[in-house]
Amino acid sequence: MVLSLKIVHDTFLKQQPVPSQKIENEEDKVWVKKGRELELHSWVDLKEEKSYLRVALTKDEFNGKNTWYVYEPHVEVWDDDKQLFPKKISIKVRNVTSCSTEVVRGLDKQIIDEMNRLIPNVLISFDDLDVELGPAVWAMLQPAAKRALERAIQDRGVPMVINSAYRTIAQQLVLYNHYRNRRCGIPIAARPSRSNHQSGLAIDISDYLSWRPYLQKYGWRWLGWGDPVHFDYVGGRTRDIRSLAVRAFQRVWNRYNINDRIAEDGSYGPSTERRLNNSFSEGFSISVPSKKESEKSIQFRVLRLSRPYMKGEDVRAIQQALAKAGYSLEPDGVYGPGSEGVVKQFQEQNGLDVDGVVGPATRAKMGL
Repeated sequence: MVLSLKIVHDTFLKQQPVPSQKIENEEDKVWVKKGRELELHSWVDLKEEKSYLRVALTKDEFNGKNTWYVYEPHVEVWDDDKQLFPKKISIKVRNVTSCSTEVVRGLDKQIIDEMNRLIPNVLISFDDLDVELGPAVWAMLQPAAKRALERAIQDRGVPMVINSAYRTIAQQLVLYNHYRNRRCGIPIAARPSRSNHQSGLAIDISDYLSWRPYLQKYGWRWLGWGDPVHFDYVGGRTRDIRSLAVRAFQRVWNRYNINDRIAEDGSYGPSTERRLNNSFSEGFSISVPSKKESEKSIQFRVLRLSRPYMKGEDVRAIQQALAKAGYSLEPDGVYGPGSEGVVKQFQEQNGLDVDGVVGPATRAKMGL
């Protein structure tokens, strides 16, 4: 058993479970980049310390200390190939009854990542500011809005409590479904792509009257007494990204549903809403509970060379089987031209159609 902490967003390891700006001693916080993996001795989900894990590293890697706090949405905890935290919840968006939109966080992340692939840095994180966030909040804004928010917070000099910021179309559909089904006390909700929270220019905050003059000074507009917690950034150097969010979901859907493709036009209509409702809350992924169970649990697709390249654990399993059989390739989980070439070699040597497509017949020859 190997416990590991995977950093999925740039973040701070901290000696106290508080925003990094509140930690004065620089030795008590360490900046860790996305993609790093740290070996763990143990970890605890601190229910009393909202949104933080306490982790003990196997080595004193940072400033001679091995016990740290880390912000939950920025990390995952794994035991070999089994994800321990956050726990995967297999439920379709249309069946979500929880009043918190946190349940669709896995799907959210895939949509946001795809948006930033289409337009790099169209949304950037603001969790490095002096803010306190709820567990369902995506601390993402357009760059100009983040800069204006940072100036307002610096001017007032106290932490800002943010209850909502960027909201994905998956989160908005959960709220819209609640509204249509009269759940969770939601009196009204916009259809996905129509909410200003999908703009990357909106925040809902606590203590809004005290914050109002500071935010207005830097280009934020108060919505008024009809929605007093809400502010929109109107200071310029922004773009309308609501159709981009829809297009990002459409691309993600098509990547994992090659036999049920939809138009990638950024238009939110009945066809897109039906697919979004039928998406699983944890997103589109291949679940691999453990090494021993991996061959049984992988959901194999028909693999072929495509744009963008097909990725996933089913691809990795094919590559590993080929490598084990003596073929030269790196099991990186990406079905690119190199993988297709090796598959064609395998097919030719095993009397199969040489088309580079990995279907049931090719998998059977591989013993999968």
